[in-house]
Amino acid sequence: MPQNNRIIFMGTTEFSLKILQAIIANGFNVVAVYTRAPKPAGRNYKLQKTVVHEFAESKNIPVYTPKTLRTEEAFQEFQALTPTVAVVVAYGLIVPQNILDTPQFGCINIHASLLPRWRGASPIQSAILAGDKKTGVTIMKMDAGIDTGDIISMREVVLTDTTNCEMLSEQLSNLGADMIVQTLNSLPVALQSAYKQPEEGAIYAEKITKEFCRINWNDTAENVQHKIMALSPSPAAWFEIENIRIKITDAEIISITDKLPGTVFISNKGGMCIACSKDAILLKTIQPAGKKLMPSSDFLRGHQSLIGKVV
Repeated sequence: MPQNNRIIFMGTTEFSLKILQAIIANGFNVVAVYTRAPKPAGRNYKLQKTVVHEFAESKNIPVYTPKTLRTEEAFQEFQALTPTVAVVVAYGLIVPQNILDTPQFGCINIHASLLPRWRGASPIQSAILAGDKKTGVTIMKMDAGIDTGDIISMREVVLTDTTNCEMLSEQLSNLGADMIVQTLNSLPVALQSAYKQPEEGAIYAEKITKEFCRINWNDTAENVQHKIMALSPSPAAWFEIENIRIKITDAEIISITDKLPGTVFISNKGGMCIACSKDAILLKTIQPAGKKLMPSSDFLRGHQSLIGKVV
């Protein structure tokens, strides 16, 4: 793809930012950036621009923040930019068909899973949560469905027991950046070799809600551990004990057979443990409400009365 072709980038998150940076670093002509509108943040509810927005402005790239792309005004605005291709990654808005059809080479999406597994909004968390042994990045030509477009390329990464959401997100973002540069360098050929997604194995990632992040100690320690790692460090899996909400950002499984699920006890390593339906979880790093991250052993020193309680 000639470097002077006109690229529109559409993304919002830190994951998106690395990919935008790679596209620009490789000399491609990004004529506009679309990202989510600034939102109130912090104690003063000051409007906060996305990281993509701030970076684009630092590079003097025009930034567009429509609240929807479904209006005629949004379509006309997009069309006036005469894009050769649009690159979409973790944008957060539905891209309607008229916009998908506008660029000469359509809209290319970078998705953080091995499609068709984990279509939808939380593929990274879902792969860890399910205990998948591998995941990866898929580059696809977008269509009107949710992550159902033709596959241009796909690359795998291996997951381990210590992989958390932050680590995997960084790994997949770097991988996606390499892959999109390769795709843009040979776009017409890459599109010609794209193939239809299989429907076999298609599964959708659940939306991550605050209640979804609550730990159920009646589950197995393996499943609880997957949830902790899938949500670490943010938004973080959590539980409540004596009206204290506690987030867990790091933990490990320990083997036990003699405690009721939810029982709090001390491990031989000195940390706070909670029994599950099978085995238990050693809480390594936690964050009680209103406090900083700390080892669970530090928290227990001030809350000895919790030992033996059932969550």
